[in-house]
Amino acid sequence: MDKDSKKIWSITDLPDELIAMVLHKSKYNDIIAFGITCKRFSDVVFNNQHLWKTKCLEVLPHPIIKTIIKYSNGNWFNQLKEFIDLKNNIITELLALSPKFYCQGFFFFRRMNQLTIEDSLKFFTIATKDELSYYYTVHVLQKVIENAIKNLNQNICEKPHTLTEQHYAKVVLRYLMHTYLGIKWARLQTAQTFNGPPIYPELVLNFCVQWIDPAHYYSDERIADVLNEVVENVKDVIHHCKKSPQVEKKKITGREILSAVSQVLYGQKHIAITSAANLDTLNIVKVLSKKCGHAVALAAIYHAVARKCGVNVNLIAFPNHLFLEWVDDLSPNKLYTISLDTGELKPKRQCPFSQVNEHTSYSYCSRSFLKYIYSNYLVTMGAIRNWNVQNCLHLLNFLGASDSYQNPYKNLFAYLIETPEISAPDRPLNILYLEPFYREIILSLTSLNAGCISESVNPREGNLKSKKHNKNVLYAVGMICYHKKYQYTCIIRDWDLNGDHLEIPVDNVSRYQPFYSVTAADHSERYVAQENLINLPHPSRLYHLEDQISKDFCHFDGFAYVLNYEKRIQYPDEALIIEMYRNNSFTRA
Repeated sequence: MDKDSKKIWSITDLPDELIAMVLHKSKYNDIIAFGITCKRFSDVVFNNQHLWKTKCLEVLPHPIIKTIIKYSNGNWFNQLKEFIDLKNNIITELLALSPKFYCQGFFFFRRMNQLTIEDSLKFFTIATKDELSYYYTVHVLQKVIENAIKNLNQNICEKPHTLTEQHYAKVVLRYLMHTYLGIKWARLQTAQTFNGPPIYPELVLNFCVQWIDPAHYYSDERIADVLNEVVENVKDVIHHCKKSPQVEKKKITGREILSAVSQVLYGQKHIAITSAANLDTLNIVKVLSKKCGHAVALAAIYHAVARKCGVNVNLIAFPNHLFLEWVDDLSPNKLYTISLDTGELKPKRQCPFSQVNEHTSYSYCSRSFLKYIYSNYLVTMGAIRNWNVQNCLHLLNFLGASDSYQNPYKNLFAYLIETPEISAPDRPLNILYLEPFYREIILSLTSLNAGCISESVNPREGNLKSKKHNKNVLYAVGMICYHKKYQYTCIIRDWDLNGDHLEIPVDNVSRYQPFYSVTAADHSERYVAQENLINLPHPSRLYHLEDQISKDFCHFDGFAYVLNYEKRIQYPDEALIIEMYRNNSFTRA
């Protein structure tokens, strides 16, 4: 070629291999836009399954990849497209919830007006489209929550990663995971009823942790893997003991196996007991890695490891008492308890006046153990009423302890137990690949309690009424104030010009002044006279209250909580009042 000649190069001059390398670094939407420009690029884009497999590995949740390889026909482009379309549908539906279900009114009505399972039908429809959709939907909602937490911590407020969308994502995710877990529990219970295997303690504990925290996925397979690692450590200890000439020809006894289990858990791993029952100390994986756990977790771990090593240990859970019991295999009349603090075997003490016989004996009960976990978690959380605690409170609702019309899981467990087909061994239950049989059951659960909640106590107003800020109202919705008399910090949620509607006196103050509905730092909801409040010039973000207030606010801007769109319609002038206090605080500083 003549060196003086000039040629204008374009992308069409590049070989397909180089174009494919560039596309590997591009985003999904950009690749699609490039592929529809001409026939040649369409062939380069849409026939390149290696490209789409790479994109799938980047975008799709990793646990699902093996399932896709197993069940799909290898069309990675279709797999990615279906996931992206599903994700966009979920985000669209999520953004539509606040305009549709937000309502004004006092706290009593706001508490009642929670999104129901029936209200979430569109999400369930998306989730039950095919075998992979349920896990995809759960994953997308988990990511919305995760990214919202990350963005809000960085003072970034962009839909759908605001407090409001996070609120609705948590509610929908709760229903999706709880219905799936409900089927799982009913399946285990039904199988156990028909002489199937018992619901072992580690399964009960993991079920409870997953129920409380649907934002993360806790796999039974992962629990089994970490427990099997401990079992291998125990076998190593036993094998080392066998090399001793004194025990080389003797059979290893149950006592010696339990001694090895205790040596591994309390000697090698140095696991300590804590009185706090939270998501870290109840999670078997975290307990083994962080070497600290609640007695519930230690009991489940010890029971599982001993069982896998061939020793039957009985885990007994009463309402306020938990212990491990073992009958000596060489002396059946000798009964021992296993210290959960040290792993030491102790002869079981017995009341001399008790009459123990076959009619008064007791054994492991999965339901009693579940209730014990439930009560210990709530005791640890105390007055905290965040999303996880609310999830835990729903556990007894699901099991049938509440007949209230507010119970979102009313009749669900009874319905599932009466469907014995769910325990059939040829119907495996797997959230990664949900069979049509289970998807049909889940859809039926969404309408099981349809219409049972009275609209008279669950108002939904289509048109929000604006409350113009009156000069007598000193503080604004979203401000963080301090109660002078009772000395607590609170977030203002609503206000009224006076307390004329009050039937009883409040703190012996005049009714002829503004009153504020607030969420206090102890999670209580209160109605406070203006004269008892003062503003905080340098307020801090109240993380622990955000699950309670997220339906009304987008984010914390460093001084106050910013009203979401629906709340701004109701209170259009609050931003000006907040800005005035913000400027005054800067001036003082």
